Amino acid sequence: MFGLFHNAKIHSMNPAAGWTPQNAWHASDTPHPDAILTSHDRIVAVSDYQELKDLAPLGTEHTDMENRSVLPGLGDAHIHSAIYARSLFEPDMRNCRSLEEALDVLKPYVAKAREDESITWIFGGQWNVNIWDKPVVPDRKALDSVSPDIPVALGSMDWHTLWLNSKALEELGLDRDVPNPNGGTYVRDEHGELTGILREAAAIPVRDGLMQSDVSGHIDDMLPHGQRELLKRGITSIHDIDGADCLYAYQKIRERGELDIRIHKVLRQEQILDFISRGIRTGSGDEWISIGPLKLFTDGALGSHTAHMSEPWPGTHDHGVAVISREELDHWTHKAAAAGIASAVHAVGDQAVTDVLDSFEANRTIAQVFGLRQRVEHAQYIKRDDILRFQRLGVTASMQPLHCPEEIPMNDFVEGRDMVAYGWNSLRAAGTPMAFGSDGPVVDPNPFFGIHAAVCRSEPEKPANRWQPEESIGLPEALYYYTHAVARASYEENLKGCLAPGMLADFIAVDRDVFAEDAQAVKDTVVEATVVGAQIRYQRER
Repeated sequence: MFGLFHNAKIHSMNPAAGWTPQNAWHASDTPHPDAILTSHDRIVAVSDYQELKDLAPLGTEHTDMENRSVLPGLGDAHIHSAIYARSLFEPDMRNCRSLEEALDVLKPYVAKAREDESITWIFGGQWNVNIWDKPVVPDRKALDSVSPDIPVALGSMDWHTLWLNSKALEELGLDRDVPNPNGGTYVRDEHGELTGILREAAAIPVRDGLMQSDVSGHIDDMLPHGQRELLKRGITSIHDIDGADCLYAYQKIRERGELDIRIHKVLRQEQILDFISRGIRTGSGDEWISIGPLKLFTDGALGSHTAHMSEPWPGTHDHGVAVISREELDHWTHKAAAAGIASAVHAVGDQAVTDVLDSFEANRTIAQVFGLRQRVEHAQYIKRDDILRFQRLGVTASMQPLHCPEEIPMNDFVEGRDMVAYGWNSLRAAGTPMAFGSDGPVVDPNPFFGIHAAVCRSEPEKPANRWQPEESIGLPEALYYYTHAVARASYEENLKGCLAPGMLADFIAVDRDVFAEDAQAVKDTVVEATVVGAQIRYQRER
């Protein structure tokens, strides 16, 4: 079946057509093509409408793009899509400015649970004490005052800390005698009793275990709602970071004929041995669902001061949390590589990044045999000496630009340290492969918000206050890291990421020419339509 999408200003971002991501259009005096001819789910040609109209066979379906600008479909190289989908139905405390406001958000969900016997737990949260008027970490007693009878588990903004009530602790069998795991903490009061706050390796297994259990609801019913929101933002491909339940849910959705976005599924440590035993490798699958790298954690996050730093956090002797030992990290990256599975390792702090690069270097030979593209997830703080190591080792920096403006108020500790923070331009100049994502639902997964952050490096309400502007990149580059670079990170650069013959027909129509816009205005871009596999999967209502 043929389709002809016409009456558009098409930015193909195709290197063969003269486009480069280095802030320049080659052959810029050449008119933009205005039509795309497709056959089934592929692009046949991108050219002038009159030419393609003559080329199109009888029965070709014509779609008027209403003079909109067209871009390749956008990707998200790091998103927790199951948690994101659930967040659409759960209490959202990210805008709360006090403990009292957070509890007020929770109250209606408790009332609903008391009326609906099918709701046995309450999840959600995304609370952020760093913006509360009294930035004191909460405890179980505060939750007990609202919900003494229904278990509540609320994740922090970065999802590296959980806030539980007494009922949840009881259901999980956690009491004062539980030992702290390596790389994690059950926070206790002065009497040794659990406060209900779980950090890092204490929190993450509980979080993932609950999310993948029956008490969290049916994720295959929730994911289509999340999918709709992603399509609305122009996202056609994601690298999902959540658990095995998310993979199986996407497979069910596909069997129902309802899968509208392409999934590169990152694997979790608890499932990797099963996948190895079945001979599944990175890249297995097809154009809709493919298998990605193994996700590992080496440290925590900025907001909780658990990122593993080479120098201690100011005013302390604390270097953050090493969630995994170097020996264990080497074991898993080697085991995965020997089975043809790449690794994507969470590393926020500069010391964590060094440890990951050391591990990748130690296992470089076996990874090269399988052509694996190793990844560092986040890479927010990097020692200057490590910048060139990314390029030399061929390691992809999978980064989330929107974390930068969100975290500017917490980055005062960076001054005076010999490291790069959110160093997109330094990495780009070194020739490091990068890919951009959101870490949603930690932040809104809208790629245009991320593009704005990468270009402007400023808080939205303070546009003139650009933090370390030397690390900014141009808008064409930022867009490249949300399109072709995301495809490269999933070994699919010959399938998607630009609009060219033979590529998948994944593209979006937006309300403005982003290349002609002021950089500050790009965050206001509205997606008019999202096309995946030559089918319109989302169209804005008017």
